[in-house]
Amino acid sequence: MTLHRIRRLPAPARETWLPALPCARRSGLQSWLTDAGSLTRRLRAGSSRFELRLLRQGVGRALRDEYRLLGLPHGRKVWRRDVLLVADDVPRVLGHSVCALQALRGPWRLLRHLGSRPVGDAVFTRAQTQRTALRVKRLRPGLPLRRLAAAVRPQGGASPWARRSAFVFGGQPLWVSEVFFPPDAHGPKP
Repeated sequence: MTLHRIRRLPAPARETWLPALPCARRSGLQSWLTDAGSLTRRLRAGSSRFELRLLRQGVGRALRDEYRLLGLPHGRKVWRRDVLLVADDVPRVLGHSVCALQALRGPWRLLRHLGSRPVGDAVFTRAQTQRTALRVKRLRPGLPLRRLAAAVRPQGGASPWARRSAFVFGGQPLWVSEVFFPPDAHGPKP
């Protein structure tokens, strides 16, 4: 698999998460939140055993604020994928991806057949892919992405950090969000 350097795009005006820098500096996870490379590749390199657990993949609903990013009416069905990235038997990151269903008939058709392979296999191997700037957010209680992460790995009172960006291919965005489990919950160490 050949990895390509992905060209940067500015974050869309509809994006409400904060720029990765300077926000990530206070997270204790700055190197993880700002790394523009393949997160899966980094986790594989830093562990003796890596596993991607597919939690869900197929037609579903986006999270509330993702509809605006996708340019879709609220409630419209989308392609959705949720995975757990596990390094050395410890869940480290929850990956959540969404794109418009029409993109599965066009530029992102290969997503339908990913199975237990990482989304990075689809985005970092295509030279024409562009990526919006990384944005970050501390996930406070009540946010849908935090509830999703807590359902997979309860975190107590700790508010996890997350990052997201869109990979754009053929004019269609694939939004990828990654929730980092807090270090006290065996999350990635900076």
